[in-house]
Amino acid sequence: MEESQQTSYPTRKELKDLLLFYSLIILISVVTGIISHYLLAALHLVTDYRQDHYYLLFFLPFIGMLMAFTYQKFGNGSQKGNNLIIESTEKETAVPGRMALFTFIFTIISHLFGASVGREGSAVQIGGVLANKTADAFHLEKTYRKQLIHAGISAGFSSIFGTPLAGSFFGMEMAYVGKLERSALIPCFFSSYLANYVSEMLGTTHDVHQIGTLPPFSLEVLLIVLLASILFGVFGHFFALFTHSMKRLYSRLIKNYLLRAFVASAIVVLVLSMTPGQRFMGLSLPLIDAAFVGKTTLLDPIIKLVTTGLSLGAGLQGGEVTPLFAIGSSLGGSLGNLFGLSPAFLAALGMIAVFGCAANAPLTTIMLGIDLFGATALPYFIIASFVSYFVSGHQGIYTSQTIVQAKNIFLKYHEGYRIGTTKEASKDKK
Repeated sequence: MEESQQTSYPTRKELKDLLLFYSLIILISVVTGIISHYLLAALHLVTDYRQDHYYLLFFLPFIGMLMAFTYQKFGNGSQKGNNLIIESTEKETAVPGRMALFTFIFTIISHLFGASVGREGSAVQIGGVLANKTADAFHLEKTYRKQLIHAGISAGFSSIFGTPLAGSFFGMEMAYVGKLERSALIPCFFSSYLANYVSEMLGTTHDVHQIGTLPPFSLEVLLIVLLASILFGVFGHFFALFTHSMKRLYSRLIKNYLLRAFVASAIVVLVLSMTPGQRFMGLSLPLIDAAFVGKTTLLDPIIKLVTTGLSLGAGLQGGEVTPLFAIGSSLGGSLGNLFGLSPAFLAALGMIAVFGCAANAPLTTIMLGIDLFGATALPYFIIASFVSYFVSGHQGIYTSQTIVQAKNIFLKYHEGYRIGTTKEASKDKK
């Protein structure tokens, strides 16, 4: 006779832990959604004010010094930003609670004084900080702690952009290259949709862009999309490379951190003052609008790449994603004009792909396309996402990402290293 198999039921402690875990996800998602709402409202106010007071730009070097001083003296590691949040998903890294406060305040100040930065960095950091501190307070065991941090990342991304599907995948994809943290799938989806719901219930609205009528499928259209996707990957690669290179260059040339912040921010002011109006300051949302109606040139994505790379290289707070949207959409819209295709069609592909390859998040890229433009262009989203991801190589905006699966066989020796340490992998290979 076969031995009867005993059914294993969850213990009372396991059920209690699970209930606590999802209660904490609800708490973090609600709080993150509320904070994202007020962050977006504040950014809208300061942007409107700055547009009427152009002279604020010239105070940016002093703002850069203030940020550098604050993070140096009181940051306790906060200056690592999203990279610290990524590291905390892998080990119990100390994440200071003040990071959330600093990034919230200084992101608003950066936009007020004209820095060419984004907004998602703050939201993701806030969600990650809340998750870390909550996990510490309730002494969550390792598995729940890890999943809670991934969920906090999803909540931040989703509520700041109004993209719950993409936010769900971003929380699972952000920490790695070539890996999806499937164990956090349900927590990430739950937190992403809840945080976005809370933000929208408070009155948050997001810009809507239409992809328009898709061009009839043909070999010519396919070749144009492939070529554009290669260029999206090149821009994503060089955005990350330029940003990191500027940080290293400033650190090597100017040892005094206050002087370094002043000079680096002054260079931002000099470059921005040579551009028309305020087209490349802040989020550059009007640039995205212009891209979808074909009113951008190939110079626009280059200028936005340079101004944002310089701003982030100077240590000014904000984020990379919205500027990447502006770079990608203006590049795509310009290519649409060049190749005789709908600017809105290629602007949409560029908007998601340049961000996606720079963040090394191809699945998030596809979901972002669905969130923003619907599923009618899904095959093109997939092409743009994976071609740009492959072309961009092992470069990215998050240097703490671990390369779990190399993008091609020629880079297999990078596996196990972080994006920021691939040079060490090359030395070890030799």
